[in-house]
Amino acid sequence: MHRALRSATVVVCIALLAAWSPPATGTAPAGVAPAGAAITVKARLTGWVARRDGYHLFREGSTVRMVVRAWPALPHEDVLARLEWRRTGSRWRVLDVSSTTFNRGARAAFLVRGLPDGYSFRIRAKVPSTGTHEAGRSAWRYFRVR
Repeated sequence: MHRALRSATVVVCIALLAAWSPPATGTAPAGVAPAGAAITVKARLTGWVARRDGYHLFREGSTVRMVVRAWPALPHEDVLARLEWRRTGSRWRVLDVSSTTFNRGARAAFLVRGLPDGYSFRIRAKVPSTGTHEAGRSAWRYFRVR
């Protein structure tokens, strides 16, 4: 693996808002996932400067930010991000897997720093299944550093 890829760092922003506390009545708040519910996970990249051939383009040295949202709301549930890389014509390889938890608004963010140019990257978010809901994952988000 290329030396610059080994030094790439994925930094996790743990939460965007304050901690969630359960209601005093003991019932789940509106929008919280019921038992066995299917989960919708949406992810988007922010901070890119252009799009080309289906890839978001970022400036070299910039931070790639992926904002993740789940529906129905999953406050304090875990979410994983999988970052993969490749050179043109080769297969995708795992670079990093990071985790964080959703805030009370069912949002989380992942930051990627220190990526070299000349490679293609993709990242996706996944919410593992628990006893209360099924697993869910976002579509791949593709990007390059220029």
